[in-house]
Amino acid sequence: MNFRSSISKNIMSVREAIKDLKHSKFLGGRLLYRFFRQCRIGIDVLSNRRFRAETLTRLRFRNRSHQRSTYTSANRYPLVFKACAEYLSSIAPPARLLSFGCSTGEEVATLGHYFPNAAIVGVDINDWSLRQCRKNYKEQRFSFLQRQSQALAAAENFDAIFSMAVFQRTENRTNPENSTAQGFLFEQFAAEIAILHKKLKPGGLFVIDHADFSFMDTGCAKHYTPLPFINNRLRRERPAFDRNNLKIAESQYYYRVFVKS
Repeated sequence: MNFRSSISKNIMSVREAIKDLKHSKFLGGRLLYRFFRQCRIGIDVLSNRRFRAETLTRLRFRNRSHQRSTYTSANRYPLVFKACAEYLSSIAPPARLLSFGCSTGEEVATLGHYFPNAAIVGVDINDWSLRQCRKNYKEQRFSFLQRQSQALAAAENFDAIFSMAVFQRTENRTNPENSTAQGFLFEQFAAEIAILHKKLKPGGLFVIDHADFSFMDTGCAKHYTPLPFINNRLRRERPAFDRNNLKIAESQYYYRVFVKS
């Protein structure tokens, strides 16, 4: 084993030892874990721009921020994007799309490939993410708006709205004590869906995936039917919560693409 590998192994051992302190039966051990955790958070805030932006957004907007992670990647839902493109291809004018929770813009760019003539609006609550969008994706047909902006409040008449991996909190999925949803609740989910519902044209597509709650439980669901295509209905290995924020299952089946009547 070379020197670098030895150092790396020792660091991993120390990290595991610190993690074990979280569940120590001694108060001193648990307090020591919290101390090291706060130190680690402080270092990350100072040294990592993405983490700093996530932390500041969380503090600034609190529960108005849903999915707090800014992780994203290109073409994460190819079957969904293809089905939507095929459905909307019959629309004579160029489609107008909304990517709600666009993070650093990769989804907007991906939609740009599936809809080469569409005008696409990306929305996020994280100002750092929006700066990355505007820096990296400068096509004239792309625009990016802050979630709390008046420009978004006035925006309407979209042919499709994509809300992928937005309406969730990581802790609702990873916390072993997750019998009830925390932080982001059903009433907030339903309120956001209602806002987006008003922005979508009749015949338009509402696209939603990786959510803590079911779209079909919202008051808007009566205006929608699932778009028929293979794999629209999938099983996700993630907890499902009901209207009362109670966990009802460890996994869930749900549709991802709906047509507005």
